[in-house]
Amino acid sequence: MRFIFFSLMLAAAAHAITCTEGYFLFGKDKGSFYLNKDDAIIDKYFVDYIDSDDFSSYKFIREQDRVVTEREESDQGVSSSDTSIIYLINGIDSPAVDNSIAYTKSILGDTTYIEAISREPGDDENEASVTEARIKFFKNGATADYHELSPKDNQYRSEVYLKNDTLFNFNISSSNDTVGYSFIVNDKDDKQTCHEFYKMEEDASSGNMEIRELTDRYYRVKENETGFVLEKVREYRIDQYFMIYTDGQTTSIANRPVKRMKKPNRDYYFDTKGRKLHKALPYRVQF
Repeated sequence: MRFIFFSLMLAAAAHAITCTEGYFLFGKDKGSFYLNKDDAIIDKYFVDYIDSDDFSSYKFIREQDRVVTEREESDQGVSSSDTSIIYLINGIDSPAVDNSIAYTKSILGDTTYIEAISREPGDDENEASVTEARIKFFKNGATADYHELSPKDNQYRSEVYLKNDTLFNFNISSSNDTVGYSFIVNDKDDKQTCHEFYKMEEDASSGNMEIRELTDRYYRVKENETGFVLEKVREYRIDQYFMIYTDGQTTSIANRPVKRMKKPNRDYYFDTKGRKLHKALPYRVQF
């Protein structure tokens, strides 16, 4: 199962966002199955291979019932392109596409709730991966619970919090009882650059933990007229995520108006085919 990585947003200075805030907005859109329409969304994704003419480019097109990508690629001088559906929305029982999703979304104050069931191609061509997700974004963090209904019965949880310009990420998996930690820290001299660290267990029997920096990569944010670009810089390639603000403004995310609505009262859920059920599925996580 694709493990979704979350980050966190707090108030920014009026003139710019920090690297960790930009990383949050990217993670929020990707982590919510590209259903986010409230602040910043991924418009393009570009991979530039250093010391090579090869590249990959993806344009995201968001329609009412689907999310589509237009791909262009050059690999060793050979060019190719295609258009594909990332998710067919609220059509999880459709045989037309491999990836589909059924979801509900609500906003209460500054907290966004998303409940979804997604279907993605599994390792076995004859059995798709069906996952139930409950996601919550709030002022100083984010949580997400995933229940892989098939082909396995696994549960995952991701939590993210920010304190003093540092993103703390905790990932818990029931499949192997592991807990992962990572830290993304703004550079002390340049808030538009951030570095990633991770915490790993060196000796399972002793329980000793060691914190290491991922020295082969770092992140940086560059603002532009419509939003910003989040760059993931590595020794051999640069990944660029072009983010655009949905309200058409380029001011601080701290000043963006929040769309508010009452959280709907309901007692139904979706089953694995996207149909409404007036009872809870076997696995629910209440917030």
